[in-house]
Amino acid sequence: MGTRVPALVLGVAGSAALLGYLLLRGPAWEGVAIVAATLLPAGLILYGADARRRARALRDQQAITERTLRDTEAANASLKGRLAELTTLNELGVAISSTLDLDALIDVGLESIVRHLRFDRAVILLLDRERSVLTHGRTVGASPELAAIIAGLETPIDVEESLLGQLARADGPMLFEDVDDDPFEPNRQLAEALGVSSFLGTPLVTKSTTVGVLAVDNRLSGRDVSPNDGPLLYTLGSLIAGAIENARLYAEVEAQKAELERRVAQRTAALAGAIEEAQAARAVAEAASATKSQFLSNVSHELRTPLTSVIGFAKLVRKRLEEVVFPVVPPTAVAADPKLERAMRQVGDNLGIMVDEGERLTALINDVLDLAKIEAGRLEWRDDPVDVGELVTRATAATAALFEQTGLALVVDVEDGLPETRGDRDRLIQVLINLLSNAVKFTPSGSVTVSARRITGDIVFAVADTGIGIAPEDRDRVWEQFGQAGDTLTDKPRGTGLGLPISRQIVEHHGGRMWLESTHGVGSVFRFTLPVVDPPARR
Repeated sequence: MGTRVPALVLGVAGSAALLGYLLLRGPAWEGVAIVAATLLPAGLILYGADARRRARALRDQQAITERTLRDTEAANASLKGRLAELTTLNELGVAISSTLDLDALIDVGLESIVRHLRFDRAVILLLDRERSVLTHGRTVGASPELAAIIAGLETPIDVEESLLGQLARADGPMLFEDVDDDPFEPNRQLAEALGVSSFLGTPLVTKSTTVGVLAVDNRLSGRDVSPNDGPLLYTLGSLIAGAIENARLYAEVEAQKAELERRVAQRTAALAGAIEEAQAARAVAEAASATKSQFLSNVSHELRTPLTSVIGFAKLVRKRLEEVVFPVVPPTAVAADPKLERAMRQVGDNLGIMVDEGERLTALINDVLDLAKIEAGRLEWRDDPVDVGELVTRATAATAALFEQTGLALVVDVEDGLPETRGDRDRLIQVLINLLSNAVKFTPSGSVTVSARRITGDIVFAVADTGIGIAPEDRDRVWEQFGQAGDTLTDKPRGTGLGLPISRQIVEHHGGRMWLESTHGVGSVFRFTLPVVDPPARR
């Protein structure tokens, strides 16, 4: 366009100059006629060339417009498809979050797939892990007869040739074509039942676990399924798989809850019967709805009073026998009659057993009472400044007799200048006594070391022994109520099995924690922490 304008101007200027020359030369009409005859063809030629250029430009613009229109229509179609996918995903997400009924959840998922996407029918089969078969089939878009066939279908997943088995074992979506000509007869039977020659499927996978399969086809409309739909189908399948697994877990939890409630009801009925028998025997009016902790507390109190009397009378009888009865028996009679000597020894031993067992049962009752109070939140706790060295000193003094009887060495290693902590002094001493007593009971020879150190903001106590240690499989059991390490049928030190659970709860109440380190056959170390209480800053 830039070159045409100067040429046109130049031509017009030349023609004007020629017209002026002719007008000046001769008659005016001759000049006009000559110039007109000269300029008219040139103008027509110039106009025609410009018109062709404009027509070509219009055609190019029309082609661009048509191409843009086609691109826009394709984009709109893609957006519509994407909108349908998002709508399905949204509807499916809402549906699976609104119900935990397995059948309803599957039906809603299948209906969403068929209603919004390019599929006529959809089928879901769930995996029975115990039998390794696909079963519990449900479908949308099929006839009632076909729905009944799918509902009764059971397909093993470990058969290599089975298409559904291949789908269940796959890592992603699969397109199966020419199924009606498959060499494996069950596959042809499946194609005949569905009335298809091809279908698209995906495993239902959640958390790397397959829970079933999802298959779709276009049997009704006659359209072919496309492998491009595989990724979307896999995404939908993953959503459905997660919902199915949640529904299964919920059903299992509900079943376990029902079973637990049944057992609790049975145990509660049995416990209520025991309470009524105890109430009748003791003629004490107790409420039938008393809690387990209250029941344990009542029974323990009722047992402790007569048990104290039994222990007292046993000690008194043993003392009278040793001081009054046995001295008057002539030594010659004892020497002459082995049965008499054996009977005297057995009476004394039996009374000693009665005292020891009575005292052990008393300790058990006291532990049960403490545990019941702690669990019920009724144990009274003091909150006083506590000197760490005093805790260790009083605990070792209380257990000194045990070390004298066993001949074990007691090593005390307390860091100098330890700060105070706060809490219930007597309960914390009880923790150290429990640990020291356990160390003595399970240490045939060697030593026991009790130590205390400051580590950052905590005081760390440790009781280490050179005893039998604790096997790895028993380390969790020692923290259980009435639980002890080892075989209860072997000849091992006895205890209530409550000392460590109570000690841990006492430590945790004070804001600390307790743990153990042990090597079987070498020894054990029980540690616990208490928070440091720094002294107030001076003004």
